[in-house]
Amino acid sequence: MRSAAAARFLSEYSHRAIIGGVIMGIVGNLRTMQLEELLQWLSQSKKNGTLEIVNGRVEKKIFFKDGLILSSASNKPEEYLGHFLVSHGLITEDQLDRAIAMQEQTRTLLGKILVSHNAIQEKDLNRILRLKAEESIYDIFSWREGDFRFLDDVLPDGAMVPMRLDVTGVVMEGVQRVDEWRRIRDVIPHEQMIPVALGDLSKIPKLGAGDRRILEFVDDERTLEEIREATRSTEYQVSKLFFDQHQAGRLKFVKLRWASGTPGGSPAAGAAHGMPNASTLLQAGQAYLAQNDYDAALRHLRAARALEPENPDALAALNNAEKKIREEIEKAGVSLGSVPQLTATIEQLTAAKLSPQEGFMLTRVNGSYDIQSILKITPMPQLDALIVFWKLSREGFIKLTKKK
Repeated sequence: MRSAAAARFLSEYSHRAIIGGVIMGIVGNLRTMQLEELLQWLSQSKKNGTLEIVNGRVEKKIFFKDGLILSSASNKPEEYLGHFLVSHGLITEDQLDRAIAMQEQTRTLLGKILVSHNAIQEKDLNRILRLKAEESIYDIFSWREGDFRFLDDVLPDGAMVPMRLDVTGVVMEGVQRVDEWRRIRDVIPHEQMIPVALGDLSKIPKLGAGDRRILEFVDDERTLEEIREATRSTEYQVSKLFFDQHQAGRLKFVKLRWASGTPGGSPAAGAAHGMPNASTLLQAGQAYLAQNDYDAALRHLRAARALEPENPDALAALNNAEKKIREEIEKAGVSLGSVPQLTATIEQLTAAKLSPQEGFMLTRVNGSYDIQSILKITPMPQLDALIVFWKLSREGFIKLTKKK
């Protein structure tokens, strides 16, 4: 029997609309229709087609056949197949780089390339494809809002490994995941926390290769965000692992120590040894933005957003900053179509004080890949990666040319 919420949904959203020539069976927002109700209705109605859900710059797609979930897709870099395989310890960074290069030349599916070159067994690939599809959907359950639309009888033209996931099982796990996130957030309120080991983390039994690799990055200095990016992991994967180790008494968390002042000497939060409040973080972030210190600006503004996710000023400040940064670095010639080429010698690079992110990007520069291609094998968010190329160009380590 359908619930009252589902019945309300049918009466409010089951109208058909035509957008871009495609017939939409249902449209709406997760504010007024919970994801679990939406999925259950599509399942009970034996729907065929694609459910698209958009939240900001993140877009997810869930594919249905006869009311079962075939698979899912996402534009979040950490949910790409290659990143998932690396983060779970099934392939190495070098194997992924080589596979991406082959994919650029042959246009063959990444998974097929990895299997054909014995980088991974087909059974492991199928297992991780299923896990990736599920994790991408579970992530949506934590969204407070998101515009959705269902495209009747529209499915991808390309090859897709069918999963045929039962919606009821996915919903039960998704709801449980939300409860688990609440427990995790009580201990880890945001990604700017720093995990500190209380013992030898290498001796923890019964951990997979991916989890062991994540723990290797605990150095009492890196934040969760930095570890997530370095290991190509999802936020849940890293947070859950560290939460479990915290509960077992193997590590603790400390707050990121913020600068005692913003540029120009203004007080930044009045807390040099702890986490300031959102208002002072916003002030600091905007001051850094005015001085073109984009890394510091985003770090402070994102922290403000994490501390007060419902604060409209925090959201507006972050969105405006991201827009301004994109505009400024594009004026400097940094775009997705730009091709970076090394201009510095090995001696100059060795002597330079490069950040881990800068060093990582430089290892991916080969003179033929454009920035968009490099981002496919890069765990960093797009804007953060563009900032790195902007800095490398400004410092004279690379030059940027237009792709021929």
